[in-house]
Amino acid sequence: MASQARTALIVSAASSGDNTLLAAVTGYKIRVLSYTLVAAATVTVAFESAASGTALTGDMTLIAGVPLVVPLQAEGHFETAVSALLNLELGGAVQVSGHLTYCLVAA
Repeated sequence: MASQARTALIVSAASSGDNTLLAAVTGYKIRVLSYTLVAAATVTVAFESAASGTALTGDMTLIAGVPLVVPLQAEGHFETAVSALLNLELGGAVQVSGHLTYCLVAA
C-alpha cells in the first residue's frame, strides 16, 4: 500500500460527541502520524474511524491547558478504515485545539 505525502491539519472541536476532523476519501485510509491536543477544560477525547464509529484510541482525559503531544511516527499511530472519515469524540462541550499530521494510504 503506497501512502501519499504528509499533510497537516488544524484541530478545532467543541461539540460534545462527534467532531469530524477529516472527511472520508474514497479508496483510502487516513493514517495519523502525529498529533497535539489541548483542552480549555478537562474533557475526555477519543479518535474514531467514522462518526460514532470504531474506536482508534481509548478515551484519553485532557486536563485544561496541558497539551497532549504525540510525536511523529512514520509508520503511523492508527488509521481509519478504507473510505471512512476521521472523527474526534469529545466527552463534553469543551474547546479542544491543536494540530495533526496524517497521510492517505491507498486500499
